[in-house]
Amino acid sequence: MRMFLNAVFDFKPKDRAFVTVPPVLREVLSEGDQTPGRLLFDLYDINDAASEGYTPHAKAMKRFPQLRPYWHNTSQRYAAMNQRPVWSDAPIPPTRPHGYGFFSNFPGRREGRAVFWPEDPAIDMNLLEEVCATIPRPCPFYSSVIVWDAIPWYPDSDLTPALRNIQLGHGLDDFGPGEWPDEHDFYECCVGYQSNCLLLSSRFGTPPELEVRVELTDKHPMEEALAVVERFARRLGKPAKQCVRAVFPWEMRDEIAGRLAYMRPRFDSWRKAGTESLADLYRRAREMPPDRPVSARTLTRRFLERNGFARHDLCRWDDYGWCKRLPHGYWLYLCLSVNPTARYAQPVNMGLICYGVNFQVNYHCSLHDDFGMRKDIPADEAAFQLFQEALNRFQEEMVPQLAQVFGETPDAFYQHSHAFDYSGEFDV
Repeated sequence: MRMFLNAVFDFKPKDRAFVTVPPVLREVLSEGDQTPGRLLFDLYDINDAASEGYTPHAKAMKRFPQLRPYWHNTSQRYAAMNQRPVWSDAPIPPTRPHGYGFFSNFPGRREGRAVFWPEDPAIDMNLLEEVCATIPRPCPFYSSVIVWDAIPWYPDSDLTPALRNIQLGHGLDDFGPGEWPDEHDFYECCVGYQSNCLLLSSRFGTPPELEVRVELTDKHPMEEALAVVERFARRLGKPAKQCVRAVFPWEMRDEIAGRLAYMRPRFDSWRKAGTESLADLYRRAREMPPDRPVSARTLTRRFLERNGFARHDLCRWDDYGWCKRLPHGYWLYLCLSVNPTARYAQPVNMGLICYGVNFQVNYHCSLHDDFGMRKDIPADEAAFQLFQEALNRFQEEMVPQLAQVFGETPDAFYQHSHAFDYSGEFDV
C-alpha cells in the first residue's frame, strides 16, 4: 500500500489557471532543482468531429500537429448507434462523424486497463504549457487533465506511479452496438491518478484546481510532505482542501473485494434489524415532549459537542458537515439536515460515512424515508434522541465488526478534510 498527501488549490474561472499556473509550477520546481520525469495529458470533449474545424479537438490538432498521434474518436460507432434503433436488425448505416474523442497519453487510456507508458520524448514542458494556454479559449474541452509526473520531491522518491482502478472498457476500443455504457467518464480515473506529481484539471461546470501530491513514507512523514506543499502555497495561496489517499497493489484487489463482498450483506442485515427499535424510541420520545423546547440549531450544537464532532481543518465548496476520529484509525463523517424553519419541506435526516484506508460505509437515518414523517417538520428533541441512539448503535455495534473485517487503518491516513474515494471501489 502507498499513501499520498493530496493538497488541492482552487481557482476561479477568471484566473485562467491553465494559462497562469504552469509557469509558476515551472519556477517552483526550478527553485528546488526538480524536473518532472513524465508529462501526461488527457483532453476530452463530447463533440469530436475533427473534420469540423470549429471543434476543440480540431483547433488543437491544427495548432499542434504533434498531438495527432494521441488522437482517438469513437464518432462513427457513436453516430451509428444513435441513428439505428436498438431493436432493429438493419445494418449500421454510414454516417458522418459525431460523438466523443480525446487526446491522451495517460496510463490505461489506450488499453482500457492500468498500464503505464514510459517517458514520451515528443512531449516536453514547453509544448505542454503552449497547449495549456489554449484552455479554455480557444479550446474549451469538456475535461482537461495535465500532469507533471515523476517529480523527485526527495532524492529517494519512488517515481513509479501508484495506478488506481481504471474503468475497464473505457479505453480506445469501441463498444459494440447495444453495449454503449450509460456514462462514459474517464475523468475521475485520470484525476484519481496517484504519484509524486502536480495535477492540473478542469471539468465543464466546475472551476479549475491544482493538486500537489506527495508520497508519505516512513522516511518522509506528513511534516515533510506539508513542507513541499508550503513551497507552492507561498505562490498560490493556502490550499482549499487536503486529504491522504491510499493505493493498494493490484495483487491485493481480490482480497479487498472479498472483504467488501463479505461485509455488504452483514451491514444490510444490521441496518434493517435496528429499524423497529429506533421507530419505537422515536414514537415514545414524541409522546413526551419537553416542557421548554429549544430550537433545532441549539439541538444541533449540543449534539455535536456531546459526541465530539468538529469542523474539518480545511473546507471548500464540496466539503461540509463534521468529522471525528474513531478507534482503529477510522474516520466518521456526519451530515445533518434539520430543516430548522420548516420552510423548504426538506426531510430531517442524519447521514454517517465511516471510512478507513480500505473501505467506506454509508448509513442514513431519515424521519421521512424510514419512519413516514412529513417533509415539512423541523427537527425536535425526539429527532435528536433518535439520532443519538442511531449514532451510539453504529459506534458500539458496527465499528467493531468493521474492525474485524478490515483491520486497522494507519495513523498516516489523516483526513484534513473529508474526501470521497474517486472510484467508489471501496464502498460497502
